[in-house]
Amino acid sequence: MISRFIDAVTSLYKKQVDNAFVELNKSAKPGSIVFVGDSITDFFRLNEFFHGAYVINRGISGDTTDGVLKRLNESVFELQPSKVFLLIGTNDIGGNKSDGHIVRNIGEIIDRIREKCPETRIYLQSIYPVSKAGHKKIRKYIVGKRNNEKIRRINEALKEMAKQKGVEYIDVYSHLIDEEGNLRLEYTVEGLHLTVEGYRICAEVLRPYVFGIK
Repeated sequence: MISRFIDAVTSLYKKQVDNAFVELNKSAKPGSIVFVGDSITDFFRLNEFFHGAYVINRGISGDTTDGVLKRLNESVFELQPSKVFLLIGTNDIGGNKSDGHIVRNIGEIIDRIREKCPETRIYLQSIYPVSKAGHKKIRKYIVGKRNNEKIRRINEALKEMAKQKGVEYIDVYSHLIDEEGNLRLEYTVEGLHLTVEGYRICAEVLRPYVFGIK
C-alpha cells in the first residue's frame, strides 16, 4: 500500500512538472517573478497578495531540495524570470536529511540559476518555523521530525552562504515566531502550514523585494 501511495505521488508530481508547468510556460512572458518551493509556496496566494506584479507560482507540495534541482528547467530556466524567490528545505528536514545536504543543494540551485539565467536576481528565503506547542490545533504527526533548533541552524548557514554568493537573504522566520520560539498559533493551520494571516505577514516582509523597493 505504501509503494502504491508513493507511486501515485510521484505520478502527480511528474504530471505537474511535465504537463502543467511545460504547458503554462508556453504562454508566460519573460521577466516574471517566480516563487519556487514546496507546499508553503504552493498554497501562497501570490497574485492576491502582490497586486500589480507579474508573479508565477512554481511551488509543489511535498517537494525537497533534490526535487527542485530536478525541475529547474521547467520551473525557472524556461521562464527567464527577472526575480526568483526560493523557499525550500522543510521537507528535507522532515525526511531527516542532514544540514549539509540541504545547504549544499540550495547552493547548487542558486549556482544553476545563475548559470542559466544570469540576469535573474535571486532571493533566498529563510526556512519558516514550525510549532510543537501543546495546543489542540497542532498536529505533531504533520510537523514530524521538524524542529526549530535545526531550522535556525540551517538558516544561519543559508544566510552565510547567501552572503558568500552575493545573493539576497530574507529573514522571514523571525517575523513568524512567538515569545517561546514557536510558529505563532494564529499563523498556522496545524504547526507547519500557514493560515491566511500567516501568509499576510510573509507578504509584508517580501513585498519590498517583490516590488523593487529593496
